[in-house]
Amino acid sequence: MGSPKRERQRAARLAKTEAELRAERKSRAVRTTVKVGVGVLVVLVVLFLWSTLAGRDGGSDTAAGSEEPTEVTEPVEEEPEWSSPALAEEVLARDAPDPAPPPADLPADALEIDTLIEGEGEGAEVGDTVVVHYVGVNPDGEVFDQSWERETFPVTLGAGEVITGWDEGLVGAKVGERRRLEIGADNAYGDRGAGDKIPPGAPLAFEVDIVDIERAG
Repeated sequence: MGSPKRERQRAARLAKTEAELRAERKSRAVRTTVKVGVGVLVVLVVLFLWSTLAGRDGGSDTAAGSEEPTEVTEPVEEEPEWSSPALAEEVLARDAPDPAPPPADLPADALEIDTLIEGEGEGAEVGDTVVVHYVGVNPDGEVFDQSWERETFPVTLGAGEVITGWDEGLVGAKVGERRRLEIGADNAYGDRGAGDKIPPGAPLAFEVDIVDIERAG
């Protein structure tokens, strides 16, 4: 066995060596942490720069118009397929008529027909659909209905969709024709009238332009 002095010296050397090892390990851990932190920071900086540059490139392309903007397609209204397109367009280009009022003493069962503008082709028959513009006036000359500020109005003749004066009075009408109808109360709205503008027992007058005829079948 060594002397106590040698044992103390040996213990001191071991303690010093162990302390140095601990210090080295701590220093190595700090260096590793720093390296990892620097590496992560570099990666983040690179990603940030790349994202910024990519964003700028995209913005430049859009501003310069190199990317075509998305087009918003609005619904397209289909043009009607008229049987006589040129004649239909001529009728549609007319100004609305200004009908004279019906005679106040027009018989209740009357249906007077007068052609103001001649049409072309075959006349409409029962079962055909006539596409029209119209203006209607009461005995005071007040317009109670008209289609010129709206769309054309289709009527299937003989189907009971309209008053008798129209169902019967438009038979024989031709495309392009302007037809005047003077209709007694019995062939219009009778003793019940219609709304505030057509009193009971009132005769009516219409001027009707035939835009087109859709043949039955």
